[in-house]
Amino acid sequence: MKILLTNDDGYNAEGIRLLFDKLQKYGDVILVAPEEHMSGSSMSRAFWGKMKVIEHEKNVYSVSGTPADAVVMALYALNIRPDVVISGINNGYNISTDTTYSGTIGAAMEATKIGIPAIAFSADWNDFDHAKKDLDYVMNFILNKNLLSDKYLLNVNFVRKTIKKTKGIMITDLGIRPTEYYYEREGEYFISKRNHLPFEPEEGTDIYAIRNGYISITPLKYGNQTEYGLRELRNKVSRSE
Repeated sequence: MKILLTNDDGYNAEGIRLLFDKLQKYGDVILVAPEEHMSGSSMSRAFWGKMKVIEHEKNVYSVSGTPADAVVMALYALNIRPDVVISGINNGYNISTDTTYSGTIGAAMEATKIGIPAIAFSADWNDFDHAKKDLDYVMNFILNKNLLSDKYLLNVNFVRKTIKKTKGIMITDLGIRPTEYYYEREGEYFISKRNHLPFEPEEGTDIYAIRNGYISITPLKYGNQTEYGLRELRNKVSRSE
């Protein structure tokens, strides 16, 4: 299996280097990732800009662009033909509405758009211990159960750092958590801040899983497609005719 590895924290970040080492047993791994930290870039692309690709060591490249740029450059500039694109491990969760902004998800979504199966890995803030212990467990679960798909990506979040031992894997939907956004002024600048407000997550969601000691795997489709919304709209139209 040929694996294209990328992220949004930068080519030399701890999470991606962990993956680069541990994924060697699953196939040929090529790392192509942003030169700099690019969190929050979603599927942003430098469509009209010039980009530089630097080879730092064998099978390790940086791109002077976004995570999505890194995937496209790997495919069409470096002519890499992967069987799967793996993005991460992100330093911080990509759950709930974070998935809309995440560059980790954006890179995996770029692969899905092209029709390549993809996995996005994320962990609790400044905690890669659970990822180190449970990565093989998750990879074997995904591969043995044939979960890879070219129709959606797999968004994987490891358990919280306060949990001593993982209870298992839960297939989840996205949860919605209430969030308060505000800005603090610092001289001539404003600094973005947010608080996650207290609430009880719905059972079966990614938030519920990680709070209760489970690794969450959430399928995410490209382009905000919604089967539920499509069915609902068609039903409403047919009832009104």
